[in-house]
Amino acid sequence: MYEPESLVKTRENDVEENAAEDVDDASAPQALNDLYTKSPWEQTLKRVICGLVSIRNIAVRSFDTEKQRTSQASGFIVDKTLGIVLTNRHVVQPGPTIAEGILGESKEEVRLIPIYRDPVHDFGFLKFDVKEIMYMSLHEIPLCPDKARVGIDIRVVGNNAGEKLSILSGILARLDRQAPQYGVGRYNDWNTFYYQAASMTSGGSSGSPVINIDGEAIAVNAGGHTSAASSFFLPLDRVVRALSLIKSNHLVPRGTIQTTFVFKTFDELKRLSLDTTVEEDIRKSFPQATGMLSIQRVVPKGTADGILASGDIIYKLNGMRVLAFIPIEEVLDDSVGRLVNFTIQRGTRLMDVNVFVQDLHSVTPDRFVEVSGGIVHNLSYQMARTFMVPVAGLYVASPGYMLFLAGVTRKCIVLSVANQPTPDLNTFIKVFRNLNDNERVPVRFYALSDINTTRVSLMQVDRRYHSFRLAIRNDESGLWNYTALPPCPGVALIKPHSANPLTLEETMGPARVVVPSLVQVVFHLPFHVDGVLGTVYTSVGVVIDAEVGLLVVDRYAIPTSLGDVLLTFANSIIIPGKILYLHQVHNFAVVSYNTKLLGETGVTSAPLSDKELKQGDVVWMVALTRQFTPVIRKTRVSNVHQFIVSQPPIPQYRAFNSECYELETPLNHAGVVTDEAGQIQALWSCFNKHSKSGAPALMGLSTDLVLDVVYRIRESIRVNVVDHDVVTKGLEIEMAYTQIAPARVLGLSDEWVKQIEGSHLSRRNVLLIRRLTSGTAAASLLKEGDLLLAIDGRVVTRFRDVEAATGPLGSQRDSMELTILRDGSEINVDLPLSTYTTRGTERIVSFCGAVFQMPHKQVYQQLKEVPKGVLCSIVQHGSPAHLYGLSPMTFIQEVESKKTENLDQFLDVIKKINPGTFARFQTISFTRYIKVVGVRVDAHYFGVSEVRRNPNPDPFEWQLVSHDTCPGAYFKAVS
Repeated sequence: MYEPESLVKTRENDVEENAAEDVDDASAPQALNDLYTKSPWEQTLKRVICGLVSIRNIAVRSFDTEKQRTSQASGFIVDKTLGIVLTNRHVVQPGPTIAEGILGESKEEVRLIPIYRDPVHDFGFLKFDVKEIMYMSLHEIPLCPDKARVGIDIRVVGNNAGEKLSILSGILARLDRQAPQYGVGRYNDWNTFYYQAASMTSGGSSGSPVINIDGEAIAVNAGGHTSAASSFFLPLDRVVRALSLIKSNHLVPRGTIQTTFVFKTFDELKRLSLDTTVEEDIRKSFPQATGMLSIQRVVPKGTADGILASGDIIYKLNGMRVLAFIPIEEVLDDSVGRLVNFTIQRGTRLMDVNVFVQDLHSVTPDRFVEVSGGIVHNLSYQMARTFMVPVAGLYVASPGYMLFLAGVTRKCIVLSVANQPTPDLNTFIKVFRNLNDNERVPVRFYALSDINTTRVSLMQVDRRYHSFRLAIRNDESGLWNYTALPPCPGVALIKPHSANPLTLEETMGPARVVVPSLVQVVFHLPFHVDGVLGTVYTSVGVVIDAEVGLLVVDRYAIPTSLGDVLLTFANSIIIPGKILYLHQVHNFAVVSYNTKLLGETGVTSAPLSDKELKQGDVVWMVALTRQFTPVIRKTRVSNVHQFIVSQPPIPQYRAFNSECYELETPLNHAGVVTDEAGQIQALWSCFNKHSKSGAPALMGLSTDLVLDVVYRIRESIRVNVVDHDVVTKGLEIEMAYTQIAPARVLGLSDEWVKQIEGSHLSRRNVLLIRRLTSGTAAASLLKEGDLLLAIDGRVVTRFRDVEAATGPLGSQRDSMELTILRDGSEINVDLPLSTYTTRGTERIVSFCGAVFQMPHKQVYQQLKEVPKGVLCSIVQHGSPAHLYGLSPMTFIQEVESKKTENLDQFLDVIKKINPGTFARFQTISFTRYIKVVGVRVDAHYFGVSEVRRNPNPDPFEWQLVSHDTCPGAYFKAVS
């Protein structure tokens, strides 16, 4: 790795060694080197480097303009006694942050505590304990804003592009540039000039000192142009004032009238009817003046609203002529809570107005609420100014799980919840604390990007998966201290409702019989587990038993078991569902529901046909749109073929060993395939293709694959068996059809060809073993590429033949004898059957911002050998795990040199790690690459917690457990 400090030291040594040499004997290259090393900047930079700090920081929560993320930046020491570091506000962050610094000379690491961030200007201060520095003498860089001049030579020294130390040169070109605009809804600075030079700074250089030849800071680097060499520097005038107050242990007063000023040259002001006498007076008082300040915008309902207006020209403030930002800020900061007098020109009139100066800190939020994995707080002046709305309202910094499902996104204002206004954070707490879990309430909101449109949607209250707590900023400790808010008062009682069935026209034919059995199924995922990266999945389910309350739906709708199922009947009633069974191989799940909640609603069991569809059969498709509108189409079965999905990059459920029906003119909606009388012959299901678009493939699935499982579950419910799990056995192999012709080349004999051709006259294919599930008997006894010819002496040519050979559910065999063809030779293998899993992951652990689980079934299906250890499923942006490079989809074999083969072992180890120390993870990737990662443990924001299935599902099926040793337990919701 390139270390700039070692290069500096080497050049210093070269100078010492050559000092006694005769210059006349030096070669030309050496003479050039001497000229370089005698540069006047060398000693300056040597001193400055001792005052630099490379910063790594984590914005641990989304807040105001910033998202949860990790980043690198620069800073420099401005008080070596107190350990105060100056950097940018967007580095210090308006919300909670974890920061650490690497000192420029000794490379010692220190913890940085945020002590001040300016509400408007792009500067802030961090602090470290100087007693921790052991191997270098600290150097503070003096702040000299008055030494900035156009044309002086400068150096920008800092962590440019994350290189730890970069030295960029430039010539100061402008001192009166308008503050750069970083984008709507992002942090922006205003009411100040910026300096500009062509220094080509990039990411990581934020907070770097802009140094003159004397080693003094004349500005701080803040930003740059993405498509040009221009760099933008913040002047230090107001920085010096703030630092002086902080060093004296005083608060930093900041005043505002919620107004943005803009500098305009005299030629621009004349277009606004600038009075000639005013211009003459200003030019006489300030001979170098080129313009004056004008009002650009006034925030609605702010202290200046209705008093000042856009286009007003500022002439005097409290009787003093002003034409720059700093004099105005000096007056406002010293006049908090008082009136100030402006002399302005509006149109052709000169007028005096009085404006009340508000405390700027009062419109800068210093607290937030975590609710359902999201973040809400009072709207800030920053955001209100950008979108020109009043500084009032409940702002959504991160929607989390609950608000996201209600359609509320980041940068929305929530006006009311449960028909109760929420004008501020305290009111929201009072409203939300009284809501029951699972209660569905209306939420009224609007997006700041579209203030003219107010929306109302239904929100399902979540108090199961996430904590509900208040965080308040503490500038002494640098932490945001948490207070637990009242616990959930209970679970919402769902009242039974009745609905009239849909009455369809006579022309709808079979749909009139089938539609009362169709249900809209919606699945919500609060966390990314089992490789599933979506949040909401929908499809259409079919009621198999209306008396017991059982329906079947595809696995596209329910890819895993950790989540919430909502069922819509007759487009009128929404009730919760409970997942009973997820088939490991085939594309269906079984869901139960409480029939009492449907009252007298006319839900019927689906009429099922035992006829097997064949190519060319005439059928009717009956489906539901997302608006629950029935659609029907007469068509024909065009093909019956195997359905093969390639492996997704992240292991997750995919269907295999399935034959599907393809129709001539299919509908693009899920539903069923029936005969003319409405007897269901197949399920028209969504299959996940794992494509970039996320769109599913719609195919027909035979009902005979489903009914055995459903009937077994129904019987267990009817006899009051608590555990409804159905034991399903299989070979744990993925198969594919191959043609006889290539099978002959592989050694298939004529005798076997005759038997295979005789078993199915219209189709001639051989079963090829495509993939084996690791850790099973099949993986040790079979090989990919084997041809499966027979089971127990009977020829098998279809997927169904193999499943039928295992026997009926409840009395399946323990093993089977397989006849296979491998490398041209026939082999008989006695293969034990494996028991399929019928549920997804039911326990996850959060630590250091990463989510851990045991490897799910699809990991074993995809990897030839699965390492021992827990699986790091997700790494959240803006977490210690993310900052230090812990990779998702890796196995954690050891933590602190202790084995972690299961979640219990993993929890035992991590709960004993002291906060602030490094946890050492030994990881291994899917490609068997071993890596050791050290992650600093933060118990305040990223403690240990877990979500697990409650053995007693009353009142909650899922339970959030926060471990006492780490009170900062936090699960970030998907959104």
